[in-house]
Amino acid sequence: MTFNAEEIYQIASTIWEATIGLQIQPDSQDALASIGNRPRSTAACIQITGAWNGAILLDCPVEFARKAASIMFSCDVASVTTADLQDAVAELVNMIGGNFKALLPETCFLSLPAAVEGGDYSTRIPGSTMLGRVPLSCEGIAMSISVLEKTQERTIAA
Repeated sequence: MTFNAEEIYQIASTIWEATIGLQIQPDSQDALASIGNRPRSTAACIQITGAWNGAILLDCPVEFARKAASIMFSCDVASVTTADLQDAVAELVNMIGGNFKALLPETCFLSLPAAVEGGDYSTRIPGSTMLGRVPLSCEGIAMSISVLEKTQERTIAA
């Protein structure tokens, strides 16, 4: 599969505007790519299986996740819980995954999204390779969407 950053950006842009009424822009720097000294973040991942196997990962600072959750759930930013943060980012990655799946030529299926919130961590999908990462910015807050593809399965010696 060929990775097209512009398609991912267009999918995300449409979702952000329709779902939370915010605009995103491509960002020239990937502020979230390094491990350590990161702001507290919320990440969500959705797996795609079938004719194509891979995953979509959305990684954003808690500051953005809190704002998205307050808009999605019509509540004050101060009353947003960790579960709300995770639910909001999981729903965004679910919508990205569904739209991405529509670009695939054959039948594919989405998993339930998984979400995590925390500080100094890294995210890894074992058995996959990064096809590309799209750094984005929303109201000056850096975030990224990564597309990973399953690599060939390794044989485990008995």
